[in-house]
Amino acid sequence: MHVVDIDLQGFREVHAKATIEARNNACPALAIWRQDIGPFDPAGLLRPLFERSTRTFVWVSPETSVIAMGSATDFTHLGRDRFAGIRRGWEKAARTAVADGPGARGVPALVGGFAFAPRPGSLPEALMWVPRVLITQDRDGRATLALSVCVDPRGTTADGPARTAADAAALLGSAGVRPCPSPQLAGTNMIEVPSASEWKALVAHTVEQIRRGRFDKAVLARQLRVTSPCGYDLPSVMGTLLDTQPGSTAFAVAAYGQAFVGATPERLVSLRGGRAESMSLAASMPRGATPAEDACLRAALLEDDKSRREQKIVTATLRRAFEQVCGTVTVPDEPHVLDLPNLRHLHTRIVGEVADPESASVLDLVERLHPTPAVGGQPRRAALEWLGEAEPFDRGWYAGPVGWMNDDQEGDFAVAIRSAHLEEGTATLYAGCGIVAGSDPDAELEETRLKFRPMLNALAVPLSERAPYRRVECKDLD
Repeated sequence: MHVVDIDLQGFREVHAKATIEARNNACPALAIWRQDIGPFDPAGLLRPLFERSTRTFVWVSPETSVIAMGSATDFTHLGRDRFAGIRRGWEKAARTAVADGPGARGVPALVGGFAFAPRPGSLPEALMWVPRVLITQDRDGRATLALSVCVDPRGTTADGPARTAADAAALLGSAGVRPCPSPQLAGTNMIEVPSASEWKALVAHTVEQIRRGRFDKAVLARQLRVTSPCGYDLPSVMGTLLDTQPGSTAFAVAAYGQAFVGATPERLVSLRGGRAESMSLAASMPRGATPAEDACLRAALLEDDKSRREQKIVTATLRRAFEQVCGTVTVPDEPHVLDLPNLRHLHTRIVGEVADPESASVLDLVERLHPTPAVGGQPRRAALEWLGEAEPFDRGWYAGPVGWMNDDQEGDFAVAIRSAHLEEGTATLYAGCGIVAGSDPDAELEETRLKFRPMLNALAVPLSERAPYRRVECKDLD
């Protein structure tokens, strides 16, 4: 149990000031109260969070943990200018917002994300919101509670300070142990889209398009649709991802009776104190069964020409994007290997100092970078045109930007890969592969099946019911 003495009087004073702003401007105004609290375990809040609210956001990265419940106000936007539209909506709301309290500045204010492409889907193509209850913690254990109410100028606001504070206290007071993994679910039904044979034919066709000079790289995606007669326990799914995917960013967006969840190793961009950071993540190799095999596979990835070419395309594109907005950009000459529990990738860290930090917004950087060649292709337009022709489904939020932004429009966004869309008893998993000259259809098939495994494990799908996977050994790489 996490007991917090919420300063309700301070929140009420902020609410009263926001009420005056709302009436004077004849438009809704946000009342935001922030105060410091003691450290917490994000996993211990998962079950009470999902049980108490249908609108939730979870973000647990090595740097920041965010637990959000409910919505004080939403920001949505349709069309190709969706990133700028969300920024304009927030800037308009911020002009009349009243924020106070002894809590730390720079903590998240908005949470949410974006679909891969600006087209209608089961979740909005752009959705960020100010949570009613927002709990954040940095890597040093400093935690902040933010309470928000949107005040209606007509005085008809349903959620006042007392109710919001009570909901926050109940959530924190219900904190418990980490959720146990779900029991294995027998009787699941799994469908691969495209099928194995169709996928291999599509990869071969894409390699042919590359040979003809249409593009240099295209990132094809597959779906694995898993239906369970018992449904899925979201706290257990998220708890398993936290336990089994260290070093990744575990995330969940629950809204409109569905959820989008995952554990991604890939940061799109962060912006803090005028310092922007991204990563070039590409090429994949499995982990070995023994230390010797693992070391062999690690060396093979560094020496593999196809992998180096694939990752070089991503790095060069991100560098050029950073150079357009940053005074200085730092990119190492050589990539290093990022080791994950199931896979490893080539990784390069890209850092830049923003030339004009006063006007910079993390959403501007998100718009400039998304989609990177790691999830779309290069050249971008030609690759995306091919994906629109070739992929037999809409990606939804898969490989889109998910994250948070603070009052100063700094924040952190990840690329939502290694993810699944959950609705009722169906989980739709996604996995993608970067196709370049020399890509082998059989190897790309095995790679997608390996990438499905962490989410299948989180969903408690028995091993006997999972898609087959052939372990890659060092002798296969000779």
